[in-house]
Amino acid sequence: MERSPEDIDGDAYNVLYIGHSFGRQFAESLEDYAHTAGVADHATYIVFSGGASGAPDQLWSDTSDRDLIQEFLDTGEIDVLIMICCSIEFIESGAQSDEAVWNFTDYAIRKNPDIRIGLAMPWKDFPADYANVEEHREGSDEAYNGWVNLSSNLSADYPNTEVFTFHHGAVVYELRAMHEAGELEADVKQLSGAKATSIFTDEKGHAGQITLDAGTYVWLHAVHGVEPMDMPAPAGYTADLRDIAKTVIDEALAA
Repeated sequence: MERSPEDIDGDAYNVLYIGHSFGRQFAESLEDYAHTAGVADHATYIVFSGGASGAPDQLWSDTSDRDLIQEFLDTGEIDVLIMICCSIEFIESGAQSDEAVWNFTDYAIRKNPDIRIGLAMPWKDFPADYANVEEHREGSDEAYNGWVNLSSNLSADYPNTEVFTFHHGAVVYELRAMHEAGELEADVKQLSGAKATSIFTDEKGHAGQITLDAGTYVWLHAVHGVEPMDMPAPAGYTADLRDIAKTVIDEALAA
């Protein structure tokens, strides 16, 4: 994924993700999922900045990050721009505003009139700080509802542009609930640890393989409208991760 604006193919379906690591892995995996789904021309591009510096406000205020993002958008060949929550303004305003989302959207549309704007909601970090999934998830659904309301306001300001939201972070809560209920014993050995057998790989809460595999179905649905059950199940799991993704997608659509 070390691709530059010069690598963009105008004949491809180009998706630009800008943000932190709780979205980057899924953006990377999305390309393979899209190809498997038959979207052969899908190409992913990424401008990454870790932690809070990957939120829209920090990306906009950082000159080098903003310049690189604008170089991608200046090609006029970006079909989808995906940003990830959460800017300080979004948090401090009670999910009422995020000027940086508007700034990036306005620039993106001026350079790419037919672009679609995606807003992704991740999970809360430091999962071990929460005794159980109920504590971990507390406030997350409300934050996502605020993200949806924000996208509605964005859409109202740019009525000719499709704006969509998705909550891939909810995959974490579904997996943790199943793990705590003993429903993933064949697939998950511990909450955090080795990538192949854990929901998280570290105390920060980066995605384990099962989280990545289930969450990318959510990204695929958001970007290309592909239903999880229309995709092959990933090998090596007892649980059907497509069902988990479908639950998350249905819950988000009902928000």
